[in-house]
Amino acid sequence: MKYQVLLSDADGTLFDFKAGERNAIRETFQHFSFPVTEENVLCYHHANDEQWKRLERGETDQTRLRWERFKIFMERAGLTGNPHEISEFYESRLGMQQILLPGALEFCREVSAAMPIYLVTNGLARVQHSRFESSVLAPYIAGLVISEEVGASKPDPAMVFEALKMAGAKPGEAVLLGDSVTADIPAAKKAGVDSIFINHEGNIPEKHGANYAVSTLEAARKIILEK
Repeated sequence: MKYQVLLSDADGTLFDFKAGERNAIRETFQHFSFPVTEENVLCYHHANDEQWKRLERGETDQTRLRWERFKIFMERAGLTGNPHEISEFYESRLGMQQILLPGALEFCREVSAAMPIYLVTNGLARVQHSRFESSVLAPYIAGLVISEEVGASKPDPAMVFEALKMAGAKPGEAVLLGDSVTADIPAAKKAGVDSIFINHEGNIPEKHGANYAVSTLEAARKIILEK
């Protein structure tokens, strides 16, 4: 086979993070007596997305991101509360979310029979460990690289290099699968690793920057296991 190791993003690639996030934010709003309205949910999403984009650009860190997204959300929504306390509760609920995207279990089972799979994920260590280590995918995952523990987030290639080190692999022996053209694909390119961009909704941008682009995990599997 062309590749000996798969480096895979987690959220939006194997896990349905959007569905899990909706569950966790709904429970958080209810717990703190915030109105569970579509307007408030969207307001939080905008604040959260802004902070993660800032993290990708190196303008903030994950410690600050955890609570600042809630501070900004409450300011915009006209709500009051302790952003640190809210963040703590939200993370506990998010850590319980393990919703898979279509075909993820079969994909990991088949690929792991041929090569080790390392998850390379931007995220909070507490949340990601809780979610992934008790997931049905856990038996098929050889290792977990989390941005908070590495001290760098994709598109910084440090996480990719750490995964290669764990796998004992050279860049040319690995391929990275991910759903972000601003985080996953640039990180792979900077590390000299081939990449597969995936969008489960079939929205493939013209300039995705990856070696391959697919809309299903089955299509990705065929590329990864190609002889």
